[in-house]
Amino acid sequence: MKQILAIAFLILCITAKKHHKQEEPTDPMAQCVQDNCMNEAFGCVFDDQCTETLKNCDEQHGDSTSIDKLIECTANNELASAFATCMQTHCASLSQVMKLFNRRK
Repeated sequence: MKQILAIAFLILCITAKKHHKQEEPTDPMAQCVQDNCMNEAFGCVFDDQCTETLKNCDEQHGDSTSIDKLIECTANNELASAFATCMQTHCASLSQVMKLFNRRK
């Protein structure tokens, strides 16, 4: 979950820097969230209950959680669930790429 919140924060930073016309490289998952789930990410970042839900999911499953477990874990919070569902719909195919990417760091 820390990765998800970090990705959302990264998206905020990237969006803020767009007017500088500097393209900074982003990882594929961050790009997917930026392209497809920006509204859900913003909604979750600025909602304390959503942030707490994602934090609890992180404590339960760790950073290596699958999108399916994320969906299950966020079911009790509407904003977190919307964010997880958006990621499942648009970014699920990137989960294997991200696992490889994270191992290479």
